[in-house]
Amino acid sequence: MSKLAVLVVLTATSSACTTLGPMPATTGVSAVPIGRPGVQGQVGAVPGFYASSAAQNKAEGAPIQHLSALLDLDRWLAVKGFIVGGRIFGQSGDTPGEPYVGYRKNLGTVSLAGVGFASSKRSEQKLASYHGFRIGGEGIADATLYQPVSWIGLHAQLAASLTRITASGSYCVDDMGIAADCDVENPSTNVMISGKDTGVYPAATGTLALDIGPHHGTFDSARLAVLGGVGTMPLIVDGEKQDTRAYFTLGLTLSVGLGFDEPAPAQ
Repeated sequence: MSKLAVLVVLTATSSACTTLGPMPATTGVSAVPIGRPGVQGQVGAVPGFYASSAAQNKAEGAPIQHLSALLDLDRWLAVKGFIVGGRIFGQSGDTPGEPYVGYRKNLGTVSLAGVGFASSKRSEQKLASYHGFRIGGEGIADATLYQPVSWIGLHAQLAASLTRITASGSYCVDDMGIAADCDVENPSTNVMISGKDTGVYPAATGTLALDIGPHHGTFDSARLAVLGGVGTMPLIVDGEKQDTRAYFTLGLTLSVGLGFDEPAPAQ
């Protein structure tokens, strides 16, 4: 999904690189409304990639650690279906915060949703730095595959997103122009470059989920989901985008929903 073109590879130890620039491929939002005012929290890892891999000229995905919460406004508004939420994602202090807004509608065994999001992040670590802004939208469709009883169901969900990224940064490179660890002990030996990139990057995520819950009372439901995501990311050499290639990776999330009121009577 979101791709920061020029983000740095840094060291957690003297011999190993840390990952920077978490770029999730999906918001992780379920298209299924709660059906009443309530909240949903989610923890786990969603498909994506780290922009540090782009600066290493490697098209590879990675699960992105992710913690989110949303408020389903339901009948608190004249038009049901609006949600507001936010999340943090990433690791090791490089954890952007991202608000989002959306709309969800249930059509029987199928639910549809649209979500818009935006975030900005600036980080500096061991001689390297970056700043990036991203804005995008995601369309989501969820279908019930099997529901033997009212409180349990197997769902399949498909989400597609477009994200525009504007990013700039400075980092150390080797003699091939590929990102390398900066030598913080001998900074004069480093070769540092600056670069920037602006682009629009698509992604798609498929989800298989098990929903369990009474859908009444305070505890509404829980969802355990396995995700597979594919998207595009830039490949960077000497601070310039040389190519765009596809990546694929998996994720796993657990969501819990709470209701503030009883569901409205069926019409």
